[in-house]
Amino acid sequence: MPGVVMDNVNVEGSVGRPGLNEARNGAPNVFNNSDKSVHLSGMNGSVYVNGASSGTASNQHSRTLADKAVEIMPTAPFKLPHITQGFFPFGTLVNRSVQECWNELSELITELATIQVPASGGSMPINGKPAGNQSSENVHKKLRLLDFAHAKRAEFIKLLVLSQWSRQAADVSRLIDIQGFIRTRHQSYDAALQYVGEVKRDLVRAQVANPDLKTAVEVLSKGRVASLPDLGYKPPKPLTARATLKKLLKLNRIISVRLALHDSVPPPLRNYRVHDGRVTFTISGEFELDLSVAEESKESQFFFVDIRFLFSPSSPIPKGRIFNELDGKINDLLRDDGLMGCFQFLHGLVLTNKINILCRQAVDLSRGLWADALRIELLHRTLVVQYWPQRSGPKSWLEIGVKSGQHGGSSSDPKPGISHLGFRWMRDGQQVSSDAIRFNSDDLSMELILRSVIALHTSHLLSAAFNTLKKHILFSNHTLSLQGQLSPTEPGDCRLDVQLTASRSLRVSIEPMSGFITLCGTPHMLERLDGDRAFYKSSIEEILSRVTRLRCITAVDEIDSGTKALGLEPVNQRVLGLDPRKLFPPGVMRTAFFTHRLWNRHWVAAATSSMDGDRWWVVQLRPTEAAKTGPFYSIGDHSMSVPRAHVVSETLVPSQRRLNYTTCAELVHGLTGILAIHANARYLADLPTMHFWPSLKELQLEADLTVPDLIFNYSSSTLPSAFRVTLPFGVKKQSQFKEMIRLAFHGIDNQSHSVIMMAHGTLKTRIKSLVPLVSKMDPSLIIEDKGAGFALRLLVPAGHSIIACLFELLQRLECVLSILQSLIRKGMEPRSLSLKRIDFAYGPENKFSAFFDISAEGPSLSDYVDVADAISKTKPLFQLKLGIKFESSSPHRRIQEPLSVALNQRFADAGVESTLQLLATTLPLLRSLDQITPQSNQTDLSIVQIIARKPTVYMIHYPRLRSRFHLSAVMHQDHLVWMLRDANGMDQSGRGQIAAFIQEKIYQSKGDGWNGLGDGAVASINKVGNLILQLHECLNAPHLQLDREVEAKPELIPKQLHIQGSTSTAPQVRGNTDVITID
Repeated sequence: MPGVVMDNVNVEGSVGRPGLNEARNGAPNVFNNSDKSVHLSGMNGSVYVNGASSGTASNQHSRTLADKAVEIMPTAPFKLPHITQGFFPFGTLVNRSVQECWNELSELITELATIQVPASGGSMPINGKPAGNQSSENVHKKLRLLDFAHAKRAEFIKLLVLSQWSRQAADVSRLIDIQGFIRTRHQSYDAALQYVGEVKRDLVRAQVANPDLKTAVEVLSKGRVASLPDLGYKPPKPLTARATLKKLLKLNRIISVRLALHDSVPPPLRNYRVHDGRVTFTISGEFELDLSVAEESKESQFFFVDIRFLFSPSSPIPKGRIFNELDGKINDLLRDDGLMGCFQFLHGLVLTNKINILCRQAVDLSRGLWADALRIELLHRTLVVQYWPQRSGPKSWLEIGVKSGQHGGSSSDPKPGISHLGFRWMRDGQQVSSDAIRFNSDDLSMELILRSVIALHTSHLLSAAFNTLKKHILFSNHTLSLQGQLSPTEPGDCRLDVQLTASRSLRVSIEPMSGFITLCGTPHMLERLDGDRAFYKSSIEEILSRVTRLRCITAVDEIDSGTKALGLEPVNQRVLGLDPRKLFPPGVMRTAFFTHRLWNRHWVAAATSSMDGDRWWVVQLRPTEAAKTGPFYSIGDHSMSVPRAHVVSETLVPSQRRLNYTTCAELVHGLTGILAIHANARYLADLPTMHFWPSLKELQLEADLTVPDLIFNYSSSTLPSAFRVTLPFGVKKQSQFKEMIRLAFHGIDNQSHSVIMMAHGTLKTRIKSLVPLVSKMDPSLIIEDKGAGFALRLLVPAGHSIIACLFELLQRLECVLSILQSLIRKGMEPRSLSLKRIDFAYGPENKFSAFFDISAEGPSLSDYVDVADAISKTKPLFQLKLGIKFESSSPHRRIQEPLSVALNQRFADAGVESTLQLLATTLPLLRSLDQITPQSNQTDLSIVQIIARKPTVYMIHYPRLRSRFHLSAVMHQDHLVWMLRDANGMDQSGRGQIAAFIQEKIYQSKGDGWNGLGDGAVASINKVGNLILQLHECLNAPHLQLDREVEAKPELIPKQLHIQGSTSTAPQVRGNTDVITID
């Protein structure tokens, strides 16, 4: 034990004197050097001096030693060394255990807190007690707590045992001291025995034989020894050159005859040549063996002459002891086993020598350039070289050993049935064929073998990665190039070239010494994957994983960097609340979401990248009620749910285009267009009975980034009731268009920052007059193909559906065309036309001008119309309203408001056709009213007021004459005529003279185009002006006057506005069908 000093103890256990040359308890030996001999003599017996014994001196000296021993005997008991090494306080162990228990309990609580336990389903009680939550998660948490408690309980039980044992620590410590003392004594005894044995063995070398003086004297005196026998040998005569040649030729003949006729030459030794009195057997790549014979007998053996190795690096066998031992060994084998035994021995010697040479070369490599890259071990005759030791996972190594060649030999064995050097290659923990390893048995090079093995391993990894990558669509259809270069001998020539995008590529190789995968490409691409080495993956999986991730990251980052300057802004998926794993199909490695200031906030574009292709998607963020306002996307908006994604392009960038500014600009333009088209296609898909082409799955950008058109069938009669526009009464609802409508994207309007959507349609009947009629001031309507087609132009944010408003505009256009046809049928002249206004001329020689004002009540183009809400309603979303307005010179300005009201009322005399008929019917009347109103002045009694109650009902009032007349259009004798009647009623006070005069001149008379009826008068439509002028002329007669009592009361005459000679102003009272016009 440490710290214990050895002391001598006698048999009884008492302390004795120290041994020779020993210290006692660290003190020097009490016997000095002069006393050592005396001490030895006392132990071993008498001391001899020059071969004589001195007994007296011995006895005296013994007594002296005994006296000294008594003097130095210790009187106090011996104290054992106390051992304290390795002891520590029990409190430290307890504190450490408690701290460890606390830490593990905290970690366990944190881990269990992450496990979500579902709510209890309310299980039935068992034996009156509730079963509690029996879910697998809850049970798992309880088991973890129980296991932790059991483990800690066992640990604290051990502490309890230790605490009980520590109460006897003093006795145990004493026992440890005794055990240490005993062990030290045993070690001392063993050391003494070993020392004595070594001394005895060394004394053998010191022994010298006694000299033979007799034989030495004889040799020195006579020069010979008579006792030695003389065999009588005579030295041979030296051979001449001729004799030597003759002997050699004879040996050649003897050897040739023996090998040809008598001896059985093994197959490995059949390549030989006889020369110079010897036979030389040549085994390629191994050695040349020279043998010869000593006798002519065919039974005599061959004798070893020389051997030369035929491989490099190798050195010749040095002359001397080694060569002599080899000579004797080979001769013994030739005598006992013949040529075959000799070959087997030398063959095995050569194979062992080769393995040792390769081992020495491997060691030299591991100490030089291949430091820390090789692990070398030599087991008997098997050399194991492990390469790539720093790589995790299954290891790879090469075993070089001797194969017997007897069983299971491969086709690559150089000599079947003969042992040879062979390889056992373990690649990533699995044995594979080693036939392809390049090995030159004539020129041994461990570095070349390693390079060949590593090159084959590298080729295998890159080839497997190549085959796996080739299965992906991007490489199988040659969208991206994939090239591999392999080499069976040089690992530096093995590489895999992968095209990541149209402008970027990557080179994959494997570092020969460390086995790490290296990627060569654009620097900033690799910076993101420097630490992305998956140590738990195999090499092939790591190559595929890193190449896949890098390709996908590069593809998306190129788009991000190229389009950022063009307004395409990336959006964090967490802000959108989207999960790409649920939104996109499996296999997508990289996703980026983009938005644009021109896009609707409920749509985003997504670029996804995978090994099967790069795609552009449009993602619809389904709006809720709280998110239906606001045309643009805003950061932080979370009012979306149920997103839907659709592919709009199978490539991020067309394969034939390079990613430059022009391409990025076209890409952003195309994405804006396809988003606008796709939003409308999505809207149509939600509508029942609507068919469109292409379908949502086929609606994608063209190869040249062209936005496809959307074609859908349209018929106002088949639309849902909510999308059928309520047309004014009398407008024909017959369809004016062919069924197909083509919706196209026509770029971006720079002023409004909106996309331009054009809806193209074809008229059933060509209207050539439409081309000059369409107003150039309104760009929303365009006539195409010389009146055979049309186009509606709408400006909306990209992603905002125009379908609802487009249905309204199409039906409005049908209404416009219906009004146009009505104008033409009525003989009026259309002058201009748009979706909001139709200008036309009417009257004689189209002298007067007017226009229809068309407006719609309902959602605007920027409003969001939910399809489900709209379909659930039966009331139409839109309602068209017509208005008519006249120029100041038109006589119909008096009835402009009644005509507008009549256009939108639903009764028999309302509608466009009736209104146009009223224009013709009322024109002569209104022209005559214009003639009589400017003739009055404030001083005349004939100031007249015209009150238009309806377009066909008028009240003519002469306030100063207290006369009212009712004029209306009625049917008389199956003809429409104007009928004039007295509207004063029973109150005729003060106007007897006027009534009599009117009765005489109007009611009892007749004129051009009019006739009196006694109580009234009728006039034809075209001649009513004569009746009105005759009435006004009668009331302007100078002899007519009111009665005097009426004249005395001027307050009875209503005060009227002073209107003289002006027809441009017409105060109107709205909100009723009665319109009062004062002139």
